[in-house]
This record gives sequence, structure tokens and C-alpha cells, in this order.
Amino acid sequence: MTVPTGRPRRKAVLTKSVTVPGNLRLACEQFNAGRYFECHETIEEIWQEEQGDVRDLYKGLIQVAAAFVHVSRGNRRGAERLLRTGLGYLAPYREHGAMGFELASFCTRTEEVLKLLDVRGTTPAETPAAGIVPFLGWDESRVGREAVRWRAWGFDDDGNARSMEITTVE
Repeated sequence: MTVPTGRPRRKAVLTKSVTVPGNLRLACEQFNAGRYFECHETIEEIWQEEQGDVRDLYKGLIQVAAAFVHVSRGNRRGAERLLRTGLGYLAPYREHGAMGFELASFCTRTEEVLKLLDVRGTTPAETPAAGIVPFLGWDESRVGREAVRWRAWGFDDDGNARSMEITTVE
């Protein structure tokens, strides 16, 4: 048995190379596999670097992923709050999508989960929310064109993804 020493564990600062399409692809896989915390972390890596309009898209996706972490832990209030704010951030991108994301049905399904939590007034663990978890659809072939449109971080002027160095704490 390990006895805690009372000292906080030191976190490592790492520098790594990422591409925006690589992170978006991984985040979709993570979300659709129910690995919401990991999805949140993966998108956050590029959200922290993005300074343009698409930053709010990333923030909305981060918040919805975090909401499903709360759903899985039975925290109804936290889930509801993050679903609402996440949907608010995604609203401007909902109809036409952005950065390859198909958001219309994703947002509709997310709203269904929110309504279920509101109507039932129960904790997420007591609801069948897992049966209506949204699917995060993503089309990588659209990313370069949309990166130019949104002037997204991590791309050159022609929409080609660049390998970018980021610093993370683990």
C-alpha cells in the first residue's frame, strides 16, 4: 500500500506537435466512443491556441463533451448548465457546420438530452440519456477550405494543415 506524502504531485510540462485535423479527428473518435473527458482535453489543446471566430466552436464542443462527463457521473445540474452553454456557443455554426463538423443533428440530439434531464428532474444516471447521446459527425475533406474561411489557427493561407508546437501540462 502506498502512503500519501502530503506533497502535491508535480505535473510535467510537455511540448508536442499537433495538427488541427489530427486533434479534431481524435476528438470525434473519443466523443463517439464515450470518452468525453479525453475529447474535452483533445479539443482544448487547439482551443487554447485559436484566436479567431472558430474558437467559440471549439468551446461549445468542449462544453458539450464536459457535460457528458457530468451525465456519466450523475451530476444533473452540472450537465444541464454545460449543455445549455455549449449549445449557445454552437448556435452560430449549427445550420451550416464549421471546420468539417456536422452540427445540426448533433445539436438537436444534445437538446433532446437536455430536455430529458429537465423533464425527468432526475440525475443523469437514472435517465436513459445514453440512448440518445449525439453522434459527432466530421468530414475531414472540408477542413482545409473551412480553415481558410475561418482563418483558423494551424493552417497556411491555402488551408493546408501545419504541424504546430503546443505546450501542455500532464
